[in-house]
Amino acid sequence: MHHLDAEAVEQGDDKMTAASWYNLRFPPMSVDVKLTGERQRLRFGGQELVCLHTPGHTPGSLSVYLDRGGKRVLFGQDIHGPFCPEFGSDLAAWRRSMDKLLALKADILCEGHFVIYQPQETVTQYIQHYLKMYSESS
Repeated sequence: MHHLDAEAVEQGDDKMTAASWYNLRFPPMSVDVKLTGERQRLRFGGQELVCLHTPGHTPGSLSVYLDRGGKRVLFGQDIHGPFCPEFGSDLAAWRRSMDKLLALKADILCEGHFVIYQPQETVTQYIQHYLKMYSESS
């Protein structure tokens, strides 16, 4: 995970991890690998994953993508929000992050809370929908 969110996990912060939303406790746990910077590449066998720092929902939000079989597959969670002070949310940072994701021109989006979106036009429309929605509400 990104180092900017690691402290909440290591301290077992029920609010920052959203455990309190579900009436759960989040026990403290160590984070083995803390990513830093804008972009880091991780290799697993012959496959490369790119971890892209996409702050907004939380300071350390990450999106991950890979190129496989001629397609760019994006794993993006919380593109839709929510944005809460207890998460350290930042809408301006989120907008910049969404611009980064749009620039990837992903063919497939695996959105952690919803479904898989494809092709590229549908991925773009999904992200743009939330950009429009949050620009009108702020």
